[in-house]
Amino acid sequence: MTEPTGISSIVVDGKNLALRQGTGVATYARSLCTNLRQLNKRVELLYGEPIDINIDRNGEVVNFFDASARTRLPWLLRSASRFARQCSQPFRTMVPRELIFASSSISEQQLARLPAANRSWNAKDVFDMPGLAVERGYFQKVRNVMGADAAHWTYPVPVRLDNAANIYTLHDLVPLKLPHTTLDNKRRYYAMLKKIVETADLITTVSEQSKRDIHALFSVPDARVVNTYQDVDIDAPMLSQNQQEVSDALRGVHGLEFGKYFLFYGAIEPKKNVGRLIEAHLGSNLDMPLVLAGKDGWLVDGELRLYAEHLERRIGPQRVIRLPYVSRAQLINLIRGACAVTFPSLYEGFGLPLVEAMVCGTPLVTSNLGAMKEVAGEAAVFVDPYDVSSIRDGLKRVANNKPLRDELRTAGGERASLFSSERYRQRLISAYASI
Repeated sequence: MTEPTGISSIVVDGKNLALRQGTGVATYARSLCTNLRQLNKRVELLYGEPIDINIDRNGEVVNFFDASARTRLPWLLRSASRFARQCSQPFRTMVPRELIFASSSISEQQLARLPAANRSWNAKDVFDMPGLAVERGYFQKVRNVMGADAAHWTYPVPVRLDNAANIYTLHDLVPLKLPHTTLDNKRRYYAMLKKIVETADLITTVSEQSKRDIHALFSVPDARVVNTYQDVDIDAPMLSQNQQEVSDALRGVHGLEFGKYFLFYGAIEPKKNVGRLIEAHLGSNLDMPLVLAGKDGWLVDGELRLYAEHLERRIGPQRVIRLPYVSRAQLINLIRGACAVTFPSLYEGFGLPLVEAMVCGTPLVTSNLGAMKEVAGEAAVFVDPYDVSSIRDGLKRVANNKPLRDELRTAGGERASLFSSERYRQRLISAYASI
């Protein structure tokens, strides 16, 4: 593949990669690093962990993975420290320190979870810019000790790398489009995005819907916002098991029968519309459970109210099953064994579960809005996410129609090719070349 741009070394932020539980943005960042390495780029990971780095006599970092090393100050000192940062941080340039990890069995296990990179760095609290400073348009400056040509910030962060092109990925505008579904400070978030669209060398996003939303809300030239989508690459060994092996694993680990359940996975929060999905499923009277695989999010009690009531009054088989955590391998088995993946979200920038379901050959029931409809193409049964009866009818339509499920599997496999790693790399090269 010919490289049409002079960008050869890129800083990628580790803001979400450092989280203990995975997120969609962390998946995006991990994929970005992998694909940049495939394009023979030098990748420099920049973390912002709140630690004072300890170095052993060999120059190796010994406490990066130690949770107890995170800064813990009494409330009064923490408040004073925050005030001091608000006063000084906008006017100083942070200098990252290279991380050379100490060799041990524990650190090797942790390192295996990190994306491929040439070098890793840490700048303490670099992403934790004081809110008042952000609202006033200040961004944290980072000295380019890596000698990088560009920084690709995988999430909207108030940070800029000196003497380099600064690229920001805006996945969606959920806090501004559906403000009741997030806890973000909306004024601060708007001020940060406004600064990004005014100063970024390039903005990438992950769907045409998100691109339209960015243009609608901010005055930004069309050429400076590029939709690269994102790729979905499931490890081959996870897809290599035959149906009997997947069936045995589902029965043994979760007590589920292959093809005899619906699956939702993701954080349980208002944006994901799980409350209406549960109501629709219980109202369908279908003889198969709805499996919810995902951690608690914001306002989870409201979304799971019917689930709690169902457990309390249940007579007979459990029709809604909650799995707060599953491993990646277990999740792929759950996707492959589902009658359909259900994803009636109210708003998404992309909708990673849609493509993962298509790659796994599983039918889809999803929203007829925005990015969900765009990403799924013709490979889904579409429902009105605000209408419980529409969701219910969509579930029944898929459950009772095997020829339709077969059609969706075929269409999904064809549609998924749009989101292959090879095609993503082509879009990425084209985006970088536009700087």
